[in-house]
Amino acid sequence: MLRKILIGCALFLVLLVATAAYIFRKLQPSIREAGERVEAERKMLTPRILVGDRLLETHPFYIGNAIGGISQILVGWPADREGAEIAVVASHGVDFIDSEGQVKKQVRFAMEQYSPVEVARLDLTGTYGFLTRDESWSAPATLFNNQGQVSWQSTGHWPGVDDSASGSLSGDGKLSVVVGFNGSGGISLLDSQGSQIWTKKEANVWHVEMLDTAGDGRERIVHSNAGGQLLVRDANGDVVARYFPGYYVSHFALTRWGKESKPSHLLVPVSEHRDGCCKPYMIVSDRSGNKIAELESPMGGLFSLFSATPIRLGNGNEYFAVLENNFASDRSMLLLYGLDGNIAYQEILGESCLGLAALRINNAEQLLVGCSGRVLAYSQAAPTVTTSKNGSLSRR
Repeated sequence: MLRKILIGCALFLVLLVATAAYIFRKLQPSIREAGERVEAERKMLTPRILVGDRLLETHPFYIGNAIGGISQILVGWPADREGAEIAVVASHGVDFIDSEGQVKKQVRFAMEQYSPVEVARLDLTGTYGFLTRDESWSAPATLFNNQGQVSWQSTGHWPGVDDSASGSLSGDGKLSVVVGFNGSGGISLLDSQGSQIWTKKEANVWHVEMLDTAGDGRERIVHSNAGGQLLVRDANGDVVARYFPGYYVSHFALTRWGKESKPSHLLVPVSEHRDGCCKPYMIVSDRSGNKIAELESPMGGLFSLFSATPIRLGNGNEYFAVLENNFASDRSMLLLYGLDGNIAYQEILGESCLGLAALRINNAEQLLVGCSGRVLAYSQAAPTVTTSKNGSLSRR
C-alpha cells in the first residue's frame, strides 16, 4: 500500500513539473516581452533635459522636514491666513512659507497616509482643511482640519476609493465632497461632516473634480468612468453633460489658462489612432468642454497624474507648463509649451513630482515644482556670453 502511495506521489510530482514546464514555455515569450517593455520604459525615463536646455535654470527653493511627497503648491490663500505667502501641501503635512522659502508655520497630519493631499475650502470665510486625493483603492477619503487632525473618513463602501474632490455644489460656500469608487461602488456626495447625501450607480470612477461648468457660480461634478466617458453631474447627481464623446478619458486636471486667476479650464490627456498608431496628446478645454488647444504629449502613456499652470518668464514670453507624474516609477516630466503650442522645454525628473505653481518675483514669474520633500524653482536662464575670434562679445 505504501509503495502505491509513493508511486502515486512520484507520478503527481512528475505531472506537476511537466505542467509547470509547459506553462513556462508558453508564457516565456510574454515574460520576455514584458521585461523588454519595462527596460525600454526605464531608458525612456532616464532623468535628462530633452528640449530647451538653454531656456531655464533651476535651484532648490525649499526643503521640507518630513513633509512627504508634495502634491499641491498654492500662492496666496490659505497661506495668507497664516502670515505666509505659499502653502506647500504634501502627504505628511503642510508647510506655510514666504517668497524666500522661509518657514512661517508647519502642520503635520495626525494619521500617517501616502495619498496626495489638497487644500479644501470649508466655507465662504476661507476656513480651510485638507482632503486626500487619488486614494487608488488603498485608503478611505480623509478630511483633516487646519491643525492636521482627522475630521472624518468615508465609510460604508466595500469597493475602494479611486478619488475624491472638494467644492461647493450648493452655491453657499459650504463644503461638499464627491467620492468616486472602484468597481461598482458608484459615486457619492458627502456633506461637510462626511455624511452621505446621495449615491449614484457608476463603474470605476477614476477621477473627480468640482468646477463651475456653467459660469453661474454653482460648481458641478466632473468625473471619468470605466467607459472612458467624461461626465458632468449637478447637485442632485444627475448627468447634465458629456464632454469629449469618442475619446477615452481616465485622469485629467483643472488648470488656469491665459491670465485667469482661478482654474476654469480642463487639461485632458487622450489618445487616438493617428498615422497608423495610437498617438497620445492633451486637450485644453474651457469649462463647457469646448476644445481651445491641442498639445503634443510625448511619452504621454507613461504618466497618470497631472498639474498645469500658465507662466510668464523674465523674457516676457508666456508658456503653459504641464507636470506629469509616474508615482510607480518615481519619475516625472516637466513640459513648457509656447503660445504656438510647440514644446519649448522638456525634462525628465528623477523623482515623483506633482505640485506646480507660478510665483511672481518683481516683473517675472518663477515656476515652483514640488517633488519628494522639496520644491525646485525654475526661472529664465541668464543669457550666455561668448567671445568671438575678433574679441567681440555676443549673447545667446
